[in-house]
Amino acid sequence: MKEKSKKVFKTIKRLRYFLIIAILLLSINAYAWFVYITKVDTSITARVRSWNVMFQAHDTTIVSEVIFSVGEIYPGMPDYNDFATITNNGESTGSLTFRIKSVQIFENTYTEDDYTTEELVAMLADNYPFKIDVQLTNDTITPNSTEYFTVDITWPYESGDDELDTYWGNVAYTYRNSTNSDTCISITAEVRVSQLNGD
Repeated sequence: MKEKSKKVFKTIKRLRYFLIIAILLLSINAYAWFVYITKVDTSITARVRSWNVMFQAHDTTIVSEVIFSVGEIYPGMPDYNDFATITNNGESTGSLTFRIKSVQIFENTYTEDDYTTEELVAMLADNYPFKIDVQLTNDTITPNSTEYFTVDITWPYESGDDELDTYWGNVAYTYRNSTNSDTCISITAEVRVSQLNGD
């Protein structure tokens, strides 16, 4: 009987040690898991890159829409050059695009309701003896840099087609005298900057 009670006592003693060790290991693992989770959770930080793009035209800050107006146009006129400035003061590279909303050439007005921007750009470049070139200096804008949206109009005295020069010269003269308008050509465009994916 004493032998049996000694065995039971030893078994209980072993179980008690096993239980103490199991509780100790469980506590250590639980603590390590808590510390790991806490460290992972508190080490997550996010930083948003600043996005600061400014548009200017004719020494005025604009939202994104710009109007270029030409008062007088004739064969042999001085070249017309105008631009809007796009400045990226932020930390992200942007994608630059533009759309032409409307074009007024003398008494005719063409809008984005009837023509795409590509069609209007081609029309301005190819349909008249005077050439109107509308473009961006780049299709992206990097941080701390400046790009331009430009409008250039040229009408050489000898464009190569005397008949067209004469016809459109008369149209310009008649339009100015009959309407008393200060604007022969007007282009309304919108410049857009969007953040590039992955930047």
